[in-house]
Amino acid sequence: MADAAREIALGILARARTERTHASDLMQQAFRATRLGPRQRRDVAEGVYAVLRAQRLLDWALMRVAGPGARALDGTRRDLGRWLASGVLAGTVTPAAARAELAGYDWAGLPAAAAAAGEIADVRERLAVTESLPDWLAARLLAEFAGDPGAAARLAHALNQRAPMIVRANRVKTTREALLTRLAAEGVEARATSLAPDGIELMTRVNAFGLASFTAGDFEVQDEGSQLVAELVAPPPRGVVVDACAGAGGKTLHLGALLGNKGRVVAFDVPPQAERKLEELRRRARRAGLSNVEALEVPVNGALPPAAARLLGKADRVLCDAPCSGLGVLRRNPEARWRLTEADLERLPGLQGSILDRFAPLVAVGGRLIYATCTITRSENDDVVAAFLARTPGFVPMAAKEILGTPRALAIGDGQSLRVAPHTHGTDGFFATVLRRTS
Repeated sequence: MADAAREIALGILARARTERTHASDLMQQAFRATRLGPRQRRDVAEGVYAVLRAQRLLDWALMRVAGPGARALDGTRRDLGRWLASGVLAGTVTPAAARAELAGYDWAGLPAAAAAAGEIADVRERLAVTESLPDWLAARLLAEFAGDPGAAARLAHALNQRAPMIVRANRVKTTREALLTRLAAEGVEARATSLAPDGIELMTRVNAFGLASFTAGDFEVQDEGSQLVAELVAPPPRGVVVDACAGAGGKTLHLGALLGNKGRVVAFDVPPQAERKLEELRRRARRAGLSNVEALEVPVNGALPPAAARLLGKADRVLCDAPCSGLGVLRRNPEARWRLTEADLERLPGLQGSILDRFAPLVAVGGRLIYATCTITRSENDDVVAAFLARTPGFVPMAAKEILGTPRALAIGDGQSLRVAPHTHGTDGFFATVLRRTS
């Protein structure tokens, strides 16, 4: 990698280590401020993510090849050490080149040292080191799969792989088949996804946001698992749908398209990011050609504003895509594992339950409340739903197979709920379940 690109990558790693901003956002900031070409940007992104995904393993291996004269790695030297170690393991940096920059380490012995992590006797420590996880998170994954420790390892390993580039064909403007044809004309090799009916995987390494088909509104970048959540919402023709935690609105736009640009989709978000996110949602809706989407800010707590309160008991569907630990999307945000704490996982179910309590009254009798997360923990998924049902009369579970049919529901879950993950379905990790209002 050219010197300029490498310095940018090291700068991103330094900021990712000291700030709470997503590495993807840091990259976009850096790319806007520089003149790197597409290949250099790709090299920076791949290099940064490779370090972030393997951070603990790299540190573990470096400690084992440090000689008596090796200086301690901290701050920017640690970023450099990790960068060089990642390059040596990938074969893009020679041991001699690494030694010239950081003396005192047996760089030629680094691959064997990293491989030795697979021989660690303790199951939790082995998982934590080989898949670069905090100890508490490795223990949590093993607890989630107590009957099958191998599943925890497969999930953790899948979360450390590069995520595919998945887009959703905007059926308001095109079809998946027509979009595949247009992408081919733009020089992009692509293929239909196996689970999401509007999904397409881009096989060519390309900036999707620079394609003419994106500018025309023919597609949105959206993981296949996220697309499946909107499918489970199953908005009725000309229905009223609420997206209670819309953010920048990926699922909102999908719901608007599933309604065929008819009916009404009302998207809510809360301060302090609501204004920026909802304006982004409005901009995306205009590009997608959607006129049935409305974006509103609601306060974090307290009574809903009049525009939202008018929907009490009137919404056919209310989607609560709740804030969560995000463990299902670690392959896209690998740095998040070092920012998340065990205390966060203890705090989140209370927040998630309060969101269900707040927006459930909007559901019409006979309508549906859909709870979704992008995580895999029972405490944030099944337990939150069970607690809500225990304290909220008038709602009952509705099996996914009643909505999608048994074969389809079993393809993307257990027949009752949506449950997908990178090690089982190749998607990001998502959970969603449906509750029907009876009174």
